[in-house]
Amino acid sequence: MKAPPPNKLDIVKASVKTVSKEYCEESSICGLKHLVDEGTSFIERLLWVVILIVGLICSVSLVWITFDKYYSAPLVTTQTPEGVPVSQIIFPAVGICTNNRISKRAVTELAKTLLKQERNKFYNESDMMSFLVGLGQLYVLGSTKYSVSPVKLHYILGQYDVHELMRKLTPRCEDLLVRCAWNTEPRDCLDLFDFRLTMNGYCCTFNYLRIHDSIFESITTSTTRNIDMYRYGNKSSFDFDQGLKVLLRLNESDDFFYNVPLQGAQLQFSDAYDFPDSPSGSFAMQIISPSVQMTVMVTASFTEASRDIQHVPIKLRKCRFYDESTYLPFYTYSDCMLKCRMQFLLENCNCTPFNMPKMRGARTCNMKDVPCLRTYYPQSIAVRPNEDHVPVELELDAVNGGIDCPMCNPTCSKTAYSYDFNNVLIYPEYLNSVADNDRDDWLRGANYTGTSIVHVKYARNVADCYGQNVIMKWFDLISNIGSTCGFITGFSFVSVLEFIYFFTVKLLREMRMRGLKKNKTVRINIEPQRPAYFEPISRYRPIYWNELTGSTRIGQQSYEF
Repeated sequence: MKAPPPNKLDIVKASVKTVSKEYCEESSICGLKHLVDEGTSFIERLLWVVILIVGLICSVSLVWITFDKYYSAPLVTTQTPEGVPVSQIIFPAVGICTNNRISKRAVTELAKTLLKQERNKFYNESDMMSFLVGLGQLYVLGSTKYSVSPVKLHYILGQYDVHELMRKLTPRCEDLLVRCAWNTEPRDCLDLFDFRLTMNGYCCTFNYLRIHDSIFESITTSTTRNIDMYRYGNKSSFDFDQGLKVLLRLNESDDFFYNVPLQGAQLQFSDAYDFPDSPSGSFAMQIISPSVQMTVMVTASFTEASRDIQHVPIKLRKCRFYDESTYLPFYTYSDCMLKCRMQFLLENCNCTPFNMPKMRGARTCNMKDVPCLRTYYPQSIAVRPNEDHVPVELELDAVNGGIDCPMCNPTCSKTAYSYDFNNVLIYPEYLNSVADNDRDDWLRGANYTGTSIVHVKYARNVADCYGQNVIMKWFDLISNIGSTCGFITGFSFVSVLEFIYFFTVKLLREMRMRGLKKNKTVRINIEPQRPAYFEPISRYRPIYWNELTGSTRIGQQSYEF
């Protein structure tokens, strides 16, 4: 009984077996040929199987470690030994804000104006001054100790613009700043300082280079920020007498409302283009007391990220370039955090606080909105980190979990500043007795009574410079993987081509040849049909011995049977 012809599955199995054997015999991977060599003993073949399995496990493990290192920490930060001269880096923005946030003289004039209004005819000046203390609630949104009803104060004020009102009530720069100098040159303080909005309200700011207090301009306007802006701004160098020097007078007779229960002023430091805002980063603050000379030593560091890291996912590199965010036309981490917080308050209170930049199309919160701000402002200053597991130590449950700003990551290229503060007591009576010839140029003729001195300068002549790049590029990754596999198993790019060739081209060719052979065998094995009548085949005549042996004779003898 003849075996049935092979089906397609049998052809595939036989072809794979044949090609696999041929691949092992001719492969460039060491040891495979010994598995199919018929002269190899069973023990030797088993040994080669173990060696190949161990080599495969080692190769896969090392490749996995390489990939894991590449994807878990794809960036590397290196330091440039020579650094960058501080004279090439923009000096930080400096803000001076008195702890007394409301001028007594200005609020007295406001009280007199409000008493002339018909709705306030039942109040006297003392009552009105007691009510106006409640304006401090716009500065201290997290406190509920005030007895003045913000809604009632809102009615007393009538129609008012919060920004204009608080600007008029803030102590002026000309009353605070007495003498100034920049890089050893005496300067008019009003030429160096501007009266600008900060997180502490309106303050005297130096080198604050934002064009507007409205930060989210349209991307099509000519005032949109760009990277070229960082080439400009006040710069200083490292020297004993360089930097910013200010003699400021703290006038206690004009005190009315303190946002910090301390006499003196707040010094705030930030990036020249970032809004001075503590929860948004890029901010430092220090209290300067009366009769003190404070020296602020600034240390700068500059980080420049290569564009090669831009192909790395943001989740891995954890930073953004200035031009790769749809959230802001010009991305900085500080602006992103600030906008996220402002939108949170806008969604919950339908307004933004006056001590944040103006947002187009948004209303500025007034006294009527203070109860809502008390509820949501503490939550707005607690931003949840972009981490899968938030540490318990952050105590975010105390502020309803904080707010999420997943679109905000640190800026890849940035300038960071650190500050050291040194205080020395000064004696105004003695300093007033010093002759002008023995004083510095910028302090000649100055009266030191009720003053303090601030000197902000660089602590070093160079700034630390860091470069951020990928730890390995794509060809480095391929090279490492190839070297690992080649060293352990002899695997290479040629091995990949061999495998593809054998199990595609040669496999298809083998299957085609076996298919043709099957068809030919089937045609040969087909049995022809017999006719209904046939003649029997007659037997052959008897065969003689001579016919079997041919014509060859031995010794001319004849044998007959």
